[in-house]
Amino acid sequence: MTRSAVWKAAPAAIAIAWVSACGAPPSEEAATPPAQEAAASELPAEQEAFWARFAAHCGRAYGGTVSDVTPYYAPGLEGRRLVMHVLECSDDRIHAALHENDDRSRNWILTRVGGTIRLKHDHRHEDGSEDTITQYGGDAPVPGLAHRQIFPADAHTAAILPDRADNFWFFDFVDADTLQYGVHWPKFGHSVRLEFDLSTPVEAPPRPWGY
Repeated sequence: MTRSAVWKAAPAAIAIAWVSACGAPPSEEAATPPAQEAAASELPAEQEAFWARFAAHCGRAYGGTVSDVTPYYAPGLEGRRLVMHVLECSDDRIHAALHENDDRSRNWILTRVGGTIRLKHDHRHEDGSEDTITQYGGDAPVPGLAHRQIFPADAHTAAILPDRADNFWFFDFVDADTLQYGVHWPKFGHSVRLEFDLSTPVEAPPRPWGY
């Protein structure tokens, strides 16, 4: 598995994806990701507001910083330049890419499905093929908040990353100028929170690998 997929258990090899491949390799069945595309779904008012807030930034890129990190993850964040690019938006799908220096392997895919919002982490190799560990994430409990949605790990995540079955991810529009993204790993007390400055767009990076 390449570093584009996960933060390895060894701190020196940690890369930004907020999952670990320290468990056994997933089975062929478990590694098959669920379908990403979903028909547009009506959402609670709070999630509609969250969706509209995210989509309002479509086409723009923003620089990011680390606002909070536990020691487990810290070595993999030192000296990294982070850029989020809200690449594409439609009625039922938002695609934001996370660039770490010249690593363009990471994507956040939000879809409307089953009356809620689903977050999936889509990891790609430079040739555009999917990494072994990909499509992890989960569905937000409804209704959530208009500015914050939380995504507990789903069955696919638990199947490919059993130690991460209690993970949850979040997006939080703290205010008009600040978006935070983070992951918590309660089992071991590890967490990361990134913060993006929405007040000052930056030059859009090249498209992410595979897109």
